[in-house]
Amino acid sequence: MNSEAPVLSANFQRLYGDAAVYQGMSRLFPIDFTRVLPFQAEDLVADHVRLLAAETAHLAAPNEATRLGVLEGFGECGLLMPADVANLKPVVDFFDADFFELMGEVYANAGMFICALRWYREMIAELELRGSSAGSDIESVYAGVGHCLYALGLFPEAIAWSRSCIGPRQTADTVSRALLNYEAQLQGGCLQSIERSWPRTRYTVSAFDPDHAGQLTQRLKLAMETFAPFQEVYIGWTSSEKPSPEIQAEGYPFCAEYDAGSLVRHRMNLIFSLASQADELSTRGHIAEAKRLLQEAALLEPQAAFIRERLATMP
Repeated sequence: MNSEAPVLSANFQRLYGDAAVYQGMSRLFPIDFTRVLPFQAEDLVADHVRLLAAETAHLAAPNEATRLGVLEGFGECGLLMPADVANLKPVVDFFDADFFELMGEVYANAGMFICALRWYREMIAELELRGSSAGSDIESVYAGVGHCLYALGLFPEAIAWSRSCIGPRQTADTVSRALLNYEAQLQGGCLQSIERSWPRTRYTVSAFDPDHAGQLTQRLKLAMETFAPFQEVYIGWTSSEKPSPEIQAEGYPFCAEYDAGSLVRHRMNLIFSLASQADELSTRGHIAEAKRLLQEAALLEPQAAFIRERLATMP
């Protein structure tokens, strides 16, 4: 990494260079974000006078006019295409604090991850102040933070953050998938897809004889409800002779899984951060600790072949 500090305007430094902003990312998860700053020479930024003025105005007094000003600034800087600006303007009055999350997404999509974190922080502060009805495993902004930390190469911070946010649903999902895969293999099939819309989860499982396998449904549901009483489980059986569902090109890369919340995003952030941190530890000679992280990633996603391959090469 090039440690040379870039030359940034005073207005940019005031808005994006305050360490206290990043250290106070969340009151629920007081994880140290000290390493986010300072900006490095390779960090992408938009040090644009009019955009900075619009963002400063919006931060001071969020309203429809300031939101429009930020959108126009994004358009001038090329962070949003003209068509996107035109499409957002008519609905800008529907936004509230979630406009901060939109700002973060715009920056994250442009690879400006520190700038994205600055605005995700404002959205999280609002959620935690008013008490969101959804947890950090569902609210998308928390997953956005984990992605930015991973993209910045801050793997320990990304791991700590994602572990904190992912919650018990991931543990329940891991055990449920293992149980269903075991039973499906006995029936000549496999777990084919997962559809999740909290608190409901539907598992589609293949079997040589779906009608016969269907007799297992009630017993499996009772078993799953003992360790995950907070979710409603549905199990559908299909023939193992039918083709498996296709994995979406831009979706979860390891199996057909669809989630209305952010569990899958948290899991991906955690898997890739664990793998990257394991690589760093291996390079420094900490083989046992690296292996432990890879084992955690393999437990999170047994279908992640690249994790299994790395584990196979370790002593």
